[in-house]
Amino acid sequence: MSIQKQHYYPWFDWLRGILAISIMLTHEGLIAWDHSGNFAVQVFFALSGWLIGGILIKLKPEQMTHFYFNRAIRIWVPYYLALILLVCTSLLHDPITGKWLEIVFYKLSFVYNIFGTRQLGEYHLAMPLQGTGSHFWSVNAEEQFYLLAPLILVFIRRPFARSTLLWLVIAAFAYFANIYASIVFGVLAAVAANQYGSFYQKPLAKLIFSLILIASIIGFYQHYNYEKIVPFAAISIILFLSHKGAQNKVGAIFGGMSYQLYLNHWIGVFIAHALLKPYGLRDSAYSYVIGIILNIAIAIALYWFIDKRLLAIRGELFTKQRGLITTIVAYSMVIVGCVVGFTLMNL
Repeated sequence: MSIQKQHYYPWFDWLRGILAISIMLTHEGLIAWDHSGNFAVQVFFALSGWLIGGILIKLKPEQMTHFYFNRAIRIWVPYYLALILLVCTSLLHDPITGKWLEIVFYKLSFVYNIFGTRQLGEYHLAMPLQGTGSHFWSVNAEEQFYLLAPLILVFIRRPFARSTLLWLVIAAFAYFANIYASIVFGVLAAVAANQYGSFYQKPLAKLIFSLILIASIIGFYQHYNYEKIVPFAAISIILFLSHKGAQNKVGAIFGGMSYQLYLNHWIGVFIAHALLKPYGLRDSAYSYVIGIILNIAIAIALYWFIDKRLLAIRGELFTKQRGLITTIVAYSMVIVGCVVGFTLMNL
């Protein structure tokens, strides 16, 4: 078996693309289920916990700056490009107020999920493009996960930090406190796989995951407590699809464009509205179709010409100095963002 087959999960490419498209359709009002967008995000969270947790388990402390540098290339470049596009578009339409600057600052420092989303109800009209880009909250949560998880998995003494029992306790706390339990469930699964092997590939495990998904669907349909069901459904989907194999070229593009589509799926909609508004078709089916096609085309182009090329050379770009600077900046941004956010909350 090739190295690629040993370390690649081809089904995740298709999953990423489907999740990103479902979020786009939700934001367009084309999916009726109220939780559809959040459900896709929760599956993304479980996927991140599973994959990043699996990486961190194998890392040594001296490798952490390289880890942060890789995350910055993968996450920061598309994120800040999307934020620049959002801010520049907003400058053409919106008045620049203190609240506008505050929200942009939270997104710049990756703390919008903590301080920005709680203000949507009251201040969305004062936000860039009336709250467009609020879905960035999940990227901010992911960034915080990248900063916090290594403090346990990498820097605390082994094997305690990588014991299934410890992560069961952490997962239980996250679940009952409703603090990003899907991500923690993903890490728990990665820790369990590291300790007990590929349990998730056993036929009995697949049956259990299927039953959990069926029970979750019934629970969603019956309007049971969504927050308590979704972490189990999310991690079951991830583990059910965790089959290593060779990368599919079409799947790689489909999955690769998912992050850009998630970040920028508002752009095609704005363009479609601008093109069709003079003809009275701004909110027509034509506008939806054109917006969706443009969103996917833009996402593929951004992935192909930016993400793919950066990922191909990030090994060459890395130096110890750049890794250290990236690590310092990563922690500093979130710390400064939290200090400013808590200060403004208490004024």
